[in-house]
Amino acid sequence: MPELDLDDARKRYHFALAPEDYVRLPFYSALLALLEDDSLALELLASVRVEQRNPMLILATLHLAALRGHGELGPIYDSARHGQLHDPVGAARVVLEVLSHSPELVRSELGRSTQTNEPGRSAVLQAVIGDLVAGSSSSINFIDVGTSAGINLCFDHFPVRQSDDGNPLTLVCEDVTPIDRSRALPRVISRVGIDPYPLDLERTNDRMWLKACLWPEESRRHERFDAIVVARPSWPWATVLRGRALERLDDALALTDPRAMTVVVNTWVASYFTPRERIDYFDVLSRRCGEENVAWISIESPMIEWPGIEVDEKARHRGASQIVLARPGSLPRHWGRCHAHGRWLEQITAS
Repeated sequence: MPELDLDDARKRYHFALAPEDYVRLPFYSALLALLEDDSLALELLASVRVEQRNPMLILATLHLAALRGHGELGPIYDSARHGQLHDPVGAARVVLEVLSHSPELVRSELGRSTQTNEPGRSAVLQAVIGDLVAGSSSSINFIDVGTSAGINLCFDHFPVRQSDDGNPLTLVCEDVTPIDRSRALPRVISRVGIDPYPLDLERTNDRMWLKACLWPEESRRHERFDAIVVARPSWPWATVLRGRALERLDDALALTDPRAMTVVVNTWVASYFTPRERIDYFDVLSRRCGEENVAWISIESPMIEWPGIEVDEKARHRGASQIVLARPGSLPRHWGRCHAHGRWLEQITAS
């Protein structure tokens, strides 16, 4: 058995949150600090298959145990979700003690996959797609790579506001630079998702895992998820293909209407690709965009380096996502940067 890379696991815990999120999430901040210095927690993360070696997997498995009614974890996470956790550091210590006494709570779930289907990113997708089709296409095909439960396949069904209006489905996104959100979004002719482990909102276990992947201190995200579960049956139907991106991309494209532009999107999934897959994926999308009526939107960590595209150092410094856009007939280039969950958006290139 190969030796576990505990130093790598320690770094992953240390950089799990963006700087602004450490300030907003005192419980998870305290818990990650403890996990970073705990030998068992390091061993657990280091033992995960490389494409899923993400601290969020450890956090989600602990949250899952709480949602299942664990006697000590349940009250802690419930208090965090309702803004009633008055001693986040003490609560984090209790969680670590539970882990030390019952490591199987986590170890038995490490074959799972974290899910990146954060609906807040639809606020960013609306802005980029609005810019992409401005003055041209009135309809598009939409392909979501890493679609999970397919929530962002209905990116156009969320209202977006600068502040909370009380509607749980509203996405609150601060537009750091001017974004014209008055433009009508294009009609979506076909919606196709690709995911190696797709989830179904109609299945109780899948819904619970998606809830576990949410951060407990963000009650707004939990309310929104619950509202999405209720609303989703009334939203447009979509096709979800099981498989890895490059295995199913041609199949997804074959399901689209050739008379309309096809927009291929990936949001925080490229970290689950192998280095070779990332290069091949970039090459395929670049060629498709250059030769066909295909556009590509990539919203990924700046730790993901696409061939020939300089890393957005400001995004990296802020722990943000860098947005890359390839228009039909053009090469990919930076479009902007945003919070990983769509809390804010900044456009850095002109239309």
